Amino acid sequence: MQSLKAFKIWLSMQCQILGNVSAAILVKSAADNPLILAKWPNTDVDTVLLFDAINPVMEKKRLHLQVLGTNDYLLGQPLIIDEQFWGVLVLRVSLLDKKALPGLLHLLKPGQFWLQFMVQSLGSELAAGREPAVSATDVVSTVQPVRAATPDLPLVSLKESINGSLLQLTASLLKENSLQETTITLVNLLAGLLQATRVSIGLLDSSGKRLQLDAVSFSANFDKRTQAMQLITEAMAEAVEQGVRIDCVVPNPDQVESTDASALLIKQAHQQLLHTQQLHAVNSFLLRKGEKIIGVLTIELDRRTTLDSDQEWLVQQATHYAAAIIQLRQQAVAGLWQGLRQRIATRLQHWLGEESWRGKLIAIGAMVLLVALFVPVNYQLSADASLQTTEKYLLVSPQDAYLGTISARPGDQVKKGTVLAQLNDEDLRLERRKVASQAQQYRQAYDSALANSNRVEAAIANAQLDQASIQLQLLDQQLTRTQLLAPSDGIVVSDDISQTRGAPVKQGDVLFEIAASRNYLVQLFVDERDIALVKPGLEGELKLNSLPTETFNTRVKLITPISEVREGRNYFRVELELVENLQRAELLRPGMTGTGKVNVGSRALGWIWFHDLWHWLRLSIW
Repeated sequence: MQSLKAFKIWLSMQCQILGNVSAAILVKSAADNPLILAKWPNTDVDTVLLFDAINPVMEKKRLHLQVLGTNDYLLGQPLIIDEQFWGVLVLRVSLLDKKALPGLLHLLKPGQFWLQFMVQSLGSELAAGREPAVSATDVVSTVQPVRAATPDLPLVSLKESINGSLLQLTASLLKENSLQETTITLVNLLAGLLQATRVSIGLLDSSGKRLQLDAVSFSANFDKRTQAMQLITEAMAEAVEQGVRIDCVVPNPDQVESTDASALLIKQAHQQLLHTQQLHAVNSFLLRKGEKIIGVLTIELDRRTTLDSDQEWLVQQATHYAAAIIQLRQQAVAGLWQGLRQRIATRLQHWLGEESWRGKLIAIGAMVLLVALFVPVNYQLSADASLQTTEKYLLVSPQDAYLGTISARPGDQVKKGTVLAQLNDEDLRLERRKVASQAQQYRQAYDSALANSNRVEAAIANAQLDQASIQLQLLDQQLTRTQLLAPSDGIVVSDDISQTRGAPVKQGDVLFEIAASRNYLVQLFVDERDIALVKPGLEGELKLNSLPTETFNTRVKLITPISEVREGRNYFRVELELVENLQRAELLRPGMTGTGKVNVGSRALGWIWFHDLWHWLRLSIW
């Protein structure tokens, strides 16, 4: 059974660190009744007053602040250990202003951290609440039984002197304001407690690869370039590389050679330090935070003694506590980027470490990907495509007129000579009847003049008759051209004008576009960065959006110098011809769009994936 002495020492040191505490009590939460573990000072403590803050904290599991008088406050702080509500710390403090409360709570956080370590060190018996203590309900009824219920008990399993030394050491480390001061205090205190010749500490950087000598006992300034400091650094590195504690002692001639695992360790640097500095023993202890090594503590002894079991236990516990404090100091002085990098490295180590199956799987995948980058495959250049015909005919209005009947619509298959539309010819017919009547009058006048032998009138009538005949021929031609005939077999690809009957048209207006239905041409729009890869004669394939199940074979026919801008990028027009038997020509329509691919040869898979990025980088850097 453990003693309550350790908790009394802890509470006393917390009150001394805060400096403005007049009374304090430490209570552990239990299933039935709270248990008093320690109070400060040991005499004249108004526990009834202090217990006024315990119940609110236990009920609400949060901070409780009660005003007792001017600048006099009662503070109840919940204690959380291993993410569980463990107990309550009640303090009677003097504060000039409530604004000083956050600073007070900040000083209490390290104390809670070390309370957790102490509870874990003292064992499960005390943590389960079986330590002889006083029930909190007994305090409410009377004060005197409480004071008599917490006598000083002897320390059984942990030696009181060692336990007190550990608490003093941790408290001294917590008081320091910087990492350098913390490490100097650690080596100085251990050197004094162990009566060692020299105690040194070296810390690893955030990457865990570079070891640097950080502090040497009783040496505020030391030169790392001296032989002694270099030997110490090499001995520390030797312990880090092997990941174990190393003890090196001057061999005793009468002692039988050891056959345990420690004899298999490499101690060359330790032995060199031992003989060069004429020491009796050199011990290197690793500072660990979890599984990670953050530093090394090297102890040098020149007397004819070595560390006994109690001293070794003291050093081990001290390195355990100091490692946590040092890591907190390192995180505090590290910048935002270093902290983020450390967290990322820790997370990657967890997910991709040597023991992680994810890391092995990713490594295998990376190797497969690396090999795949150099595998040659057939590279097909892909681009947008449009289907066009090689022949297109325009049917225009032969004269100013009005639209009459419309016989063709877009998409209709037409034959050569088919009437597509009829212009309104009523005006022309009326004009022809008028001219024909005049021509008849001129013929009669000509005949009458010949009969009367009037040559002058006959000549005039003959000239007028010729003029009327010419006008009749012109009107007949215009009447013939009112019928718009298909100039060739094909498909109507123009806009629908069937809804514009009676609309006026001018001479030269395009009324119909007829595209040949057999000869097709594919227009491919290739990015200017890839145009150098395309050569005439290269084979390719075409797949249209309207016929996704059909694939047509193509061949590059012509690379035109015509370019156009699409979505802010420049594209060149490449013409491809269909090279297969066009038995499926009835499925095709001019204007269909899709995707065309051109086989430009064999390329490495990595080049196919990253050549666009490489070209962009070359242009950007240039």
